[in-house]
Amino acid sequence: MSTLVMPRLAIGVLATLMVLSGGPPASAEALTSTVTDPAGDAPFRAPGFLDLLSASVSKSGQTFSFRMSMAAPIPAVPPRTPPGTSQVAWTWTIDMDPSTRPAGYPLPAAPGVSGPSEFIIAVAWDGNAFFGRLVDRRPLLSGGEAVLIPLAFTISGADVRMDVGASLLGNPSSFLWAAFSFYWSAPPGGTWGAHFVDGTEPTYNPFPS
Repeated sequence: MSTLVMPRLAIGVLATLMVLSGGPPASAEALTSTVTDPAGDAPFRAPGFLDLLSASVSKSGQTFSFRMSMAAPIPAVPPRTPPGTSQVAWTWTIDMDPSTRPAGYPLPAAPGVSGPSEFIIAVAWDGNAFFGRLVDRRPLLSGGEAVLIPLAFTISGADVRMDVGASLLGNPSSFLWAAFSFYWSAPPGGTWGAHFVDGTEPTYNPFPS
């Protein structure tokens, strides 16, 4: 068996080319956007598990990872907060097109009520169990209904994470995103039951940063 030995000159040329090119192509690197938020700034005397410390969006291959870190661990059974809520939620919203504002779920169907996000990624507690979902609001722009897609998620201490396939988001190369924690005092999509607790500042941030 013969062994291929690269001449010293070839090795030197290869090393020089790698230095000049800056190593691997940028497309091979994970793309990330991260925002931090001060501790203790959540209103309503909110518990630490709703006090946002940091949030991020990253992409590796064909998967987007949405992460959020709170000021305290998220309980296995979050306590109800007065007045009794129907949901506690940790959400990321995605604005693909700042010139449009879909009207409808999870907002109530009412004149003049709309929101900038085409997608909402949510991990929520409904009083009995946690669940995760992707809300595709794009159909609302053409008179259709929002599409609710159940997705797996992880809660580890004070950290929440959900991974979303790029194809579910339309394979975007860039977008604006925000992260929030909420109380819902009425089921989403019915009356105006959303009570903002804490979120990213500035609200919307570019991906990639």
